[in-house]
Amino acid sequence: MRYMLVAAAAVLAVNTTAFAAGAANTYVVSGYSAAASTTDPVGSYSSGGSTTDPVGSSAGVPGHLTYGVVATYGSNGGSSDDDSSSDDDTSGGPPPPAGDQAIVALKVERVSGQRTDGRMVTFGQVFKQGDVPDGRSVTAEVGGRAIPTQVDPKATWDDGSLRHAVITIRLPDAPGASGTTVQLVKTQASDRSKSALTIGDLLATDFAGRVSIRGQGGRRQTNARRLLREVAQSGGCARWSRECKHWLSGPLVSEWIVGGPVAGGHGSGTPNLAVYFNIRAYAGPNGGIERARVDTVVENDWAYVADPRNLHYTADIKVGGQHYRVPGLTHYRQARWHHVLWWHGDPGLYARIDTDYLQATKAISEYADIAPDTGFLNSRPQQFPPMSNGNQTAYMGDAGAQAAIGPLPRWSSTFAVSGNYHAFRWMLANDSAVGSYSFHYRDRETGRPLTITRHPYVTIADYNHASRAGGRFARDLLPDCHGDCSSPYTYNIAHQPSIGYLAYLVTGDFYYLEEMQFAAAYDELWANPSYREHARGILRGAQGQVRAQAWALRDISDAAFATPDRDPMKPYFQGLIKNILSDYNDYYVGTGVNPLHTLVGNQAIRYPSHGREKVAIAPWQADFFTWAVGHAAEQGMPGAESFLSWLAPFQIQRMTGWIGKPDSGFCWLEASTYTLQLRDSRNSPIYSDMSEVYQANFPRLVGLDCNSPSMVRRIGSDKLGEMVGFPSSPAGFPANFQIGLAMAVESGADQAGKAWQLFENRQSQPDYSNYPNFAVVPRNQ
Repeated sequence: MRYMLVAAAAVLAVNTTAFAAGAANTYVVSGYSAAASTTDPVGSYSSGGSTTDPVGSSAGVPGHLTYGVVATYGSNGGSSDDDSSSDDDTSGGPPPPAGDQAIVALKVERVSGQRTDGRMVTFGQVFKQGDVPDGRSVTAEVGGRAIPTQVDPKATWDDGSLRHAVITIRLPDAPGASGTTVQLVKTQASDRSKSALTIGDLLATDFAGRVSIRGQGGRRQTNARRLLREVAQSGGCARWSRECKHWLSGPLVSEWIVGGPVAGGHGSGTPNLAVYFNIRAYAGPNGGIERARVDTVVENDWAYVADPRNLHYTADIKVGGQHYRVPGLTHYRQARWHHVLWWHGDPGLYARIDTDYLQATKAISEYADIAPDTGFLNSRPQQFPPMSNGNQTAYMGDAGAQAAIGPLPRWSSTFAVSGNYHAFRWMLANDSAVGSYSFHYRDRETGRPLTITRHPYVTIADYNHASRAGGRFARDLLPDCHGDCSSPYTYNIAHQPSIGYLAYLVTGDFYYLEEMQFAAAYDELWANPSYREHARGILRGAQGQVRAQAWALRDISDAAFATPDRDPMKPYFQGLIKNILSDYNDYYVGTGVNPLHTLVGNQAIRYPSHGREKVAIAPWQADFFTWAVGHAAEQGMPGAESFLSWLAPFQIQRMTGWIGKPDSGFCWLEASTYTLQLRDSRNSPIYSDMSEVYQANFPRLVGLDCNSPSMVRRIGSDKLGEMVGFPSSPAGFPANFQIGLAMAVESGADQAGKAWQLFENRQSQPDYSNYPNFAVVPRNQ
């Protein structure tokens, strides 16, 4: 229902027949090596039985990487014409896909100021469940003709259909001013094969990249070429090893992630610092490697380093002829930064996806029909320096509205409703800047974010107790920071934004995948081990506020949804979200613990009302939580749908409780109030229904018909149909209420349609155009 198509991607030919149980042919998935089987629905590539990346030349080598269906090749199709640049429009998305087999259209655009001869582009694409089923594939077409395409499948739906893939295409010609429209078309699986680019192919070129770190104790250098050569000499790049990860693999592009600790990185012999190179090598028209994208990542985030502290250094990154310098940097502990440079030049293309379709996949919520202003979009920051917080609030725990708060933060939601290039860059800039906050804990033994299954007694919130407890607490105790430890930024789970999730889905970049995983992992590391039930990781009782439970649930559900099927972190996040939702269902659904259908307990009923302590909740936090559960339900998380059905009456009845009893039932004008009293005293039982809640909270309104002139005057307003709580603000309490109500309406609860109709027709509605954080709408209205 959005107003425009945002094109972002380009093409695909995935052999989903290989996803089918017992398929004979082999295929590419994230650079893994194995034959298809009934126990591995995601699959892998074949390299003569080896699980590592071949390092020699790919030309004509027997038993080399071959693919069942990875690329489709066709003669040149149509392309756009002139050479002038155009990247600041807010419309101009692709036309609707044509034909019965079409899935989605997108547009590849030139980036202003970049080279104009580029034809290769890589992007992430989410698919609706069933759109690319087992046994089918997708072909990218330009002008009705197939173009060279590589698909690296990353995640599948429960039915085996493709959920998320990283896609690379080569256009027939460089895009002109209006861009090049690409159609993704569902086809029968073909049987084409082609060898993948290897580390050996890249080493056969003059590719070079390095990072130099100069600080106390001298100069340290990490060399990308040397690391690749060491991987080649050791037998190749295995699946998810600490030394090398094979992220993309195919004839158009291969990507390897290499790196690790920088010896003596602190200058005193303590290896606090780590450097990683995410090296994406692209083939030219003749098959040889013609360019490479290098995303250099610098980290100070080891979980169990002996002496955690801030680091001070000057960094120089060089890739081919490109150079990036960061002078005099203070690198905060448990933080990281990254920067992209190109060997042989950036092709300067942007794959503009269809964000209407992205919303329809249910990876993100449905948004209202809104169009951000062109001037607003063009003025968005496009990059921030390392250890900057970007547009994030420095102290996330600050009271009041923040641009980061919502299902998606302002930068990501602006992209979600527009697909505009400037919004895209703004989103990436902030999802990079948040790396400056100290929520990153990397396990040196696994090379991945720290988990509570490996360390069930780890805690940040209860650190004082853990540091004295000994025993199992001592084994999992994080080292304390002494000396230079201060940071201008404070992370706060109750106010945290969605980090990395949407950026990863639409780029396929490993950096943003790990940012998403670091944030979701931190939600668990922070909590008291006993309250989260140690390795089980429940949120009820473990997070101090309902909004913290909401955003933590969102993070963990997103990580379970988006993490690649073959990533060892996948079952970790899947297990957490299953435990979390099972615990909520067991405690609330069908137990009678709360007839009002909202969370209770010390984390919820913590606010004063009418001079009495701990008798009220913040309903807007409950609305955040209902949205988060509904989001998890849309993502297919087990137990979310049943819990959403239980929660939904709390939002619905705040809009419809007056029907049938207009002078005593809950009037919807007060649905967005700041607090709601739910009991007479801290030791009293919860009220029995929403009419009792209304009469206890608003005794001055009882006896007045809902939304009557007399009621409106009593509230202190001068407009009929105007809800309380900053109704014209895109971050006001009616806006906060909207996201929970939208999900409650989607549940199909009794009177859901009436509730949304009232809300949709209210007076004094916000303009979400440039602040779409809360512009979520139900899919069924």
